[in-house]
Amino acid sequence: MEQQLDRAPCGYLVLDQELRVVEMNSTLRNLTSVENPQHIHDLLTIASRMYFQTYFTPSIKMHGTVNEMFLTLKSAAGHMPVLMNAVEQNGLYECALIQMSVRGEYEKELLLAKRNAEKINRETVEAYEKLQHLMSEVESKQQQLIDLNSTLQQLSITDSLTGLKNRRYLEERLHDFLLQAQNGRKVALLILDIDYFKQVNDTYGHQIGDAVLQELAWHLETKVGTADIVARLGGEEFVVVMPDLGIEEGLAMADSLCKHIEAADWMHVPITVSIGIAIYAPGDEVGSLLSRADGFLYKAKANGRNCVFGNE
Repeated sequence: MEQQLDRAPCGYLVLDQELRVVEMNSTLRNLTSVENPQHIHDLLTIASRMYFQTYFTPSIKMHGTVNEMFLTLKSAAGHMPVLMNAVEQNGLYECALIQMSVRGEYEKELLLAKRNAEKINRETVEAYEKLQHLMSEVESKQQQLIDLNSTLQQLSITDSLTGLKNRRYLEERLHDFLLQAQNGRKVALLILDIDYFKQVNDTYGHQIGDAVLQELAWHLETKVGTADIVARLGGEEFVVVMPDLGIEEGLAMADSLCKHIEAADWMHVPITVSIGIAIYAPGDEVGSLLSRADGFLYKAKANGRNCVFGNE
């Protein structure tokens, strides 16, 4: 699990279709008193188990989502109320759990501010300025709730080191592109790997290595088009998805990227990259397209690095 998501300010839980626990972030582990839970029922009170079984399964299977489901978790401090949102992704249920003590404080403040505003409005015109102040507080709290939801959404799809999109976002968007490719749309996929990156870390240290990754991310975003997707696959590997490009245009773009990176003015350590490129073929899925591009990447490495290899 990505470090940023593991430390997100809310619980994150992944269940399979039998409601067994697949993943669980540190935040949720710290909130509960259950060690190594195997099933969602291990985390819930008896009353919440019954409610969960009655409501969650039918709703997620019918709509593919569950919104603001109130549950009570077991915890070292006693029962803990939470709100859960869930969505089905590739046969798994991804769940976000927000402790009610946080959300409840916001909602209580909102309700109190609204009631006070109504009372002041009835009493006297002299309280107009106070009314305006209270209404401003209401808007501020509402915006904080909106910002919190937006932040959680961005954390789940962003690579914390480079600011690029992460593998989760990449696979979701690539799945969409492949559905369009079945109807004739072209899709080219590039996998880039930094040549001899281990030497950078060993010689200059991991802090400089991280700075190089960040600088490469900036170069990639600057060079590719706005319709393309740039994501960090992991480690020193990056992916560029270029819709509407066939093999000739894709190879030309990959070669241009390779030369641009070699000639770039690097702030820290100059690097080169090797690139593998694959074009959508009928029957391709996300895994097969990534695997084919990765195979071409290894051929580029074997061909001397700082070059491009693809299915010409």
